[in-house]
Formats: sequence, structure tokens, C-alpha cells
Amino acid sequence: MKNADDSPARLRLDHALDHLAVVLRGMTAREDEVQCACHRGGEEELARLKAPDVELDPDLLHRTWTAPDWSDHGAVLRRILPQFARALVDGLAEPVSCRGEVGASFARGRRREWPAPQAAAVEEFLHAWWARALTEPEPVPVHETPRPVHRGVRHARSGGPDEPGPPGEEHCQWHLPRCRDR
Repeated sequence: MKNADDSPARLRLDHALDHLAVVLRGMTAREDEVQCACHRGGEEELARLKAPDVELDPDLLHRTWTAPDWSDHGAVLRRILPQFARALVDGLAEPVSCRGEVGASFARGRRREWPAPQAAAVEEFLHAWWARALTEPEPVPVHETPRPVHRGVRHARSGGPDEPGPPGEEHCQWHLPRCRDR
């Protein structure tokens, strides 16, 4: 099914999401992973995190990415990232505040230390998401995008040969004062 938005930025993002799902297919939380009941619920929910490619309900997904104390946050993040990335893009996994919650989850996962194909797929998703945010017709609340996306995306902001440049910094500046005031 063709997306109503065929912009180069949207097509790049769709490709990045698909590639992320392929690269991370079959990932699971470690077999010996444990977590407090407030984050993972019962044993049944923890078992879902240890099973590959099983869809998580939105509440478990949220509790999983916000939990700060997984013994191997990277493995947990790789397990949930295909679903989590789509939820972020669709606005279904919004952070509670602008304090970098999503970025903190990515940082705890130490994604730059993952095997090269996995790290590259995550990096491309983050850059594609950022590029898409900057080319939206309406301002996007960039304070809700991960802090790692804000760093090192000069090439995403400048566009490329197949991608029109963004409307400009004022496009995202619209939301920044709201975040700073919190």
C-alpha cells in the first residue's frame, strides 16, 4: 500500500524502519534478565521480552523503554526497537517530558557499541526520523525526538541530492522555547 506522503524524507524514513526491523529480527532480552514488577509486570510480560518478534502492548512497550535498570539495556532495546521506532514515528510512544527520556533510553542501550549492521541501521533510522521532522509541513515538536538525533545531524538538516532541504531552523525553533520553559 502506498503512503499518501511520497516525499523523499518519508520514503527514506519508511525504508529505515523496514531495514531496522530486518536487522533486529529475532532479538530478545537475555534469558537471565530480570526487572521489578512495576516495569515489566508479571513473569508473563517478562517472557514476552525474551521471545523474539512478539508484539508488545503499548503499556509494556512504554514501561520497557523507560525502565532505567535493565541488566542489559542494549539487548532489551534491540528486542523492542522495531516496534518502538514505529511507535515513536507514529506519535504513540511520546515521552512524558522534554528531558531527553527517549534519548536516555538510546544512550543506556549503548547503541554505538552494537555490531556494525545494527548500529548503522539505528543511526540511519535516527537521521531519517530527524530529516522527516524537519520537512513536515507543520512544525514538529523536536524536543520529543531523542537527544542523539539532535547531535551530529548537520547532513540531515542540509538535505541531499535526492532530498529537498528543510524549511529552515525556524521550522523547529517554534517548539524549543516550550521545552526550555519546563
